[in-house]
Amino acid sequence: MATIFDIAKLAKTSKSTVSRVISEHGYVSEGTRSRVLDAINELNYIPNQIARQMKYQRTNTIGFLVNNYHPTAGDFINYFANTAKSYNYRVNIYFTGTPQDELKALNLLATRSLDGLFLLAKINDWDKIIPYTKFGPIATWRRIKSDKIYSSYIDHFPLYMQILEYIYAKGTRFVGHILNCEKNSNTQARLEAIQTFEKTHSMNNDWILFYTEQKDAGIDAAHKWIAAGKEAPKTVVIYSDYVATEFISILKENGYQVPKDCAIFGFDNSTFGRLLNISTVDTFLEKQAINAFYYIHNNLNNTKLTYKKINPKLVFRETC
Repeated sequence: MATIFDIAKLAKTSKSTVSRVISEHGYVSEGTRSRVLDAINELNYIPNQIARQMKYQRTNTIGFLVNNYHPTAGDFINYFANTAKSYNYRVNIYFTGTPQDELKALNLLATRSLDGLFLLAKINDWDKIIPYTKFGPIATWRRIKSDKIYSSYIDHFPLYMQILEYIYAKGTRFVGHILNCEKNSNTQARLEAIQTFEKTHSMNNDWILFYTEQKDAGIDAAHKWIAAGKEAPKTVVIYSDYVATEFISILKENGYQVPKDCAIFGFDNSTFGRLLNISTVDTFLEKQAINAFYYIHNNLNNTKLTYKKINPKLVFRETC
């Protein structure tokens, strides 16, 4: 078994510096801290004191990683934390704005400060994240096919195809799309659905906007829709109910009526969608959060909590 001296030798630093990194007490430069954590990871080191504790108990703490806040993230945190609480687990929230922040949080698995991790979003490539599964179970909301990381994602391709079929049946032939970051796996699934749909249907889907953040995305998109004038699509599909709420608000402030002037279809069936009667897709976010926790719990405790069945469905309301 690796010792603190092995860590110090590999990291090319002193035993006392390694101790400060493990205990998280005292100053250590970021460069040295990174080398020590990498050495801990490489040698699969378990601090002696924590190893003795873990013979009898764990920290009963799960890390929840999110790189920015938006209403859907808040809902997911709430569902996940409440489920964890019912099984006597705490949830620590880590806002990871950079790749380094994310790796620092992941290294809390290596030092056994956390039992498991959930990534609502991820910044680093999966090949950097997957090795940490040897220290504890990791689940994510991102799309990944892996036998080491559990993904609670919902396939957006068939859902977006259903939306397009519904809109087409209503006689619409020009549709606008407000999407998340173009590299996002869900965005890619929606773009694939648009391309697939166009092979068998005559529909103009050229009005497409991409946004990396939810905040103010709907406001910006609405102003662009207004500026387009007669060239603006009369139906717009939006990747989030919250963004759809902003979009509708700006349209109404400028004298436009929904759905008369512009029909809106949202996504995720959030509180915003329900309050504003937005046509949307119910992806059963709570069940996704519960399943993610169940995966972590089952791996930590050798239990077999049964995953919730999820059957996403379109919800038709007054906006489309």
